[in-house]
Amino acid sequence: MEHYLGVARKKGVTDEEIGAAQAVVMAVQAGRIRAQFAEVRRRGKER
Repeated sequence: MEHYLGVARKKGVTDEEIGAAQAVVMAVQAGRIRAQFAEVRRRGKER
């Protein structure tokens, strides 16, 4: 990860832009985990 951040900074990407991208990635991942959890709960209720 640090390698990619270093490359991004060398290309002129600001810390604010990096932070915004990281926030989006974290939100997407959280949504994915929530969806997986909901699927597990749904399957448990079918049994």
